Amino acid sequence: MRGRIPRPGDSFLRGVTEDAALASAYAPVREDLERLQELLRDELAAHDPFLRELTSHVLQTRGKMVRPALAFLCARLAGGTGPHRDLVAAAVELIHVASLIHDDVIDEADRRRGHVTPNARWGNHVAVLLGDYLFSKAFHMLARIGRDDVASRVAFATVRMSQAELLQVKYGTTPHTDESVYFAIVEGKTAQLVSSACAGGVLVGGGNGDLADRLGEFGLHWGVAFQITDDTLDLTSDPEVLGKPIGSDVRGGKVTLPLIHALRQADQEDRKRLEGWIRTGQLEPLRKALERSGSLAYALDVARQHAQRALQILEGLPPGPERDSLATLTEFVVSRRH
Repeated sequence: MRGRIPRPGDSFLRGVTEDAALASAYAPVREDLERLQELLRDELAAHDPFLRELTSHVLQTRGKMVRPALAFLCARLAGGTGPHRDLVAAAVELIHVASLIHDDVIDEADRRRGHVTPNARWGNHVAVLLGDYLFSKAFHMLARIGRDDVASRVAFATVRMSQAELLQVKYGTTPHTDESVYFAIVEGKTAQLVSSACAGGVLVGGGNGDLADRLGEFGLHWGVAFQITDDTLDLTSDPEVLGKPIGSDVRGGKVTLPLIHALRQADQEDRKRLEGWIRTGQLEPLRKALERSGSLAYALDVARQHAQRALQILEGLPPGPERDSLATLTEFVVSRRH
């Protein structure tokens, strides 16, 4: 389906493994991502053995590197291959990893991507400081670009991330039916950073503000679709496949879109039952109830709607491998199983 943006119901990933889909999407920026690994090793190098141990853990537990890939693809789509794209890609990845380390402290999680979390291995004090260090390193790298328009977009994303975390603390432990609260948290915690990665890539790639805004909006919808899918997988996936215990959101008191939909659909008796399962973290009866109510399907449909909006934004862009890869990644985000 190269050269054509998919329509609703299309899937150029049907019959393709997730690893193969990512490899295909990353093909135009494979060398960029390999170079990024070297940059991150150099940037996080330390003389002190303990610091080396901490940063080695960060480098060894990397995820799919989707945010750097999006930044590189958007930079190339804008026509640029300058060195500053490496700094943008590295900065957004470090901010993402730092936020996960802090999340694991808040959630008291002991596994992430199949590995022991820093808080479980070294304690909360070290984990918080490690996250702070990665945030600081990211902004030091952004400062070296010397462009206020890039730095301000990424800085805005981190402000929104912090606001969303506070909103999650305020609303997270109370079952509710307000989707606007959920989307404010999702956009802040996940989508704004993806948006800044896409827009920042465009700007350092030589693109103008209009194109940066356009691909920033693409990233926003992509990020929302990603997070809704992630929240649904937390209720349905195999923990060995997902790389972390499932049900961690429920046990942490987070009210995600499937739960909001189920609570809204339930009568008084069923709602009381659902709220009890949510508060006590009883995953199995909760999951069955979400399936019966169509709440899991509802959440995934909303994710697909955001993915389709992201694809529509790509339609006006010139055909080429970068646009094709962005479309593949958009399809991937709502088709993945881990």
